[in-house]
Amino acid sequence: MMTDDQRRAFADLIKDAERRFESGFNDYFKELKEDLTPKLEAKSRAKVMMENVRSLKGKLAESLNGLRRLGYNVDDGMIAIDYDTHEDVRRELEEVKRSAIEERNKSIAKFRKAIFDVWSAQDVEQAKRIAAEVMQ
Repeated sequence: MMTDDQRRAFADLIKDAERRFESGFNDYFKELKEDLTPKLEAKSRAKVMMENVRSLKGKLAESLNGLRRLGYNVDDGMIAIDYDTHEDVRRELEEVKRSAIEERNKSIAKFRKAIFDVWSAQDVEQAKRIAAEVMQ
């Protein structure tokens, strides 16, 4: 039979694992946003450059070179570009963030269920198994 102190110890172990997971997730999520934000900003800069090409004939060559540096194909004044790329990157960023948060929520639910299960465990071995499953 498990004592409440033993249950509490297992629950504390799981809570510590949950905190470590949450800290790691926060670092991962921050890095994810930092990695994807420049893409979004690059697309926004490209849009501004395209408007310059249309409105400022005198700066046409400079703007076209800027677009080339960003990887767009520019030939004889024609620009091959998808005007919705800014929204595509924004949608991609939102989808990646949504997916990461869903995975985080699943993991947090697993930790919370494990704490409940530890408090319901009948013996130390069962509690050990529960704690080991979530601490992998």
